[in-house]
Amino acid sequence: MKLVVTLLVLSLTVSVGEKNKLSPRIAGGYRAKTFTIIYLVGIVYFKSQTSSLNYGAGTIISNQWILTVKTVLKYSYIEVHLASRRSYRGFDIIRIYKENFRFHYDNDHVIALVKCPYQKFDRRMDRVRVPAYDTRFERYVGNMTMVCGYGTEKRHAKLPEWMRCIEVEVMNNTECAKYYTPLKWYEMCTSGEGFKGVCEGDIGGAVVTMGPNPTFIGIIWLMPENCSIGYPSVHIRVSDHIKWIKRVSGVGF
Repeated sequence: MKLVVTLLVLSLTVSVGEKNKLSPRIAGGYRAKTFTIIYLVGIVYFKSQTSSLNYGAGTIISNQWILTVKTVLKYSYIEVHLASRRSYRGFDIIRIYKENFRFHYDNDHVIALVKCPYQKFDRRMDRVRVPAYDTRFERYVGNMTMVCGYGTEKRHAKLPEWMRCIEVEVMNNTECAKYYTPLKWYEMCTSGEGFKGVCEGDIGGAVVTMGPNPTFIGIIWLMPENCSIGYPSVHIRVSDHIKWIKRVSGVGF
């Protein structure tokens, strides 16, 4: 019996080395409805005009600020696709250079902000609110969330024609740590039940609470190499960075 339990624990745990190999990729989802997920933007980043393209996402939190992760900001500029429900075919496409990238003062944190030209909101594009300061200790465990992205449904697959979404529950970090060890204090997880999860091209996108007042609580970050095996997805918790977001962008509180 002890041997069986040990093997089970080992099969559920991802080592530190394996976690470093995690690759951000929406699987098991459905096509987003028109004029619903209007806070998400597609991000295309590449080293040079002749290099391969990389895909990610960001979330509009004000008329001039997009919240994402620094992974998609590693080159000299990005292409931001605004007001698009189709994969990286924005109604507006703007090029934003690295002088407009803002990184967390602690290099261990992957959260990042992008300052963009002022955008006028309409039915195609709007912001989503960040958590209020007095809810910064809320973990949202058990809450249902909407997670949307432009990424693939499985590894090495062609990008989908349309944005896709899944509805998944926030799980506690103790349970999630059975799959990913160690979890950082600012990371949060959503369940992979029903073989739902993020996939290639979704990194930097949003985890948003469901209900009458949607709140942006997580930034899509990591998941296992195989995005269709039902493991949890790992995200950056927005409420743990709300003071930094306010200081840099003026958004919040």
